Amino acid sequence: MASSEPSDPSDSRTNSLNTSSSQNDDNMSHMEVKGWLYKRTKVSRKWKKQFFHLKSSNLLYGNTPENTDKSIPLSNAEISETQMDKKDHAFRVKPKDSGRTYYMQAENEHSQNDWMQAICFAKAAGRRGDDSSACVIQ
Repeated sequence: MASSEPSDPSDSRTNSLNTSSSQNDDNMSHMEVKGWLYKRTKVSRKWKKQFFHLKSSNLLYGNTPENTDKSIPLSNAEISETQMDKKDHAFRVKPKDSGRTYYMQAENEHSQNDWMQAICFAKAAGRRGDDSSACVIQ
């Protein structure tokens, strides 16, 4: 699981990315994105496959689709590509007020871009009343 490519053909948990949203910008906060990513663990710093569910302005995650009990707040978060541990298709999410940085790795560049864009839009949707810039990926 620590290879630079997270896909394992024998793994029954696919690395799919499912999106559903309205085409109307007013409903952007209702966008939901779900799928498997690798996440670098805080303590052991190993990469562990987790199921992620982008819901409103929070990125939920857990060991299974039914158990996404952990949450990453996205309002005021920084989102950027990274080369953490020499992993391809990795990106980081750094919530401004949490003091923690979350590192994730996608299956491929397309999936990485989709996740980063969706997270950025969710962040922007959560800041509708704010006059700051809408969606910037660093």
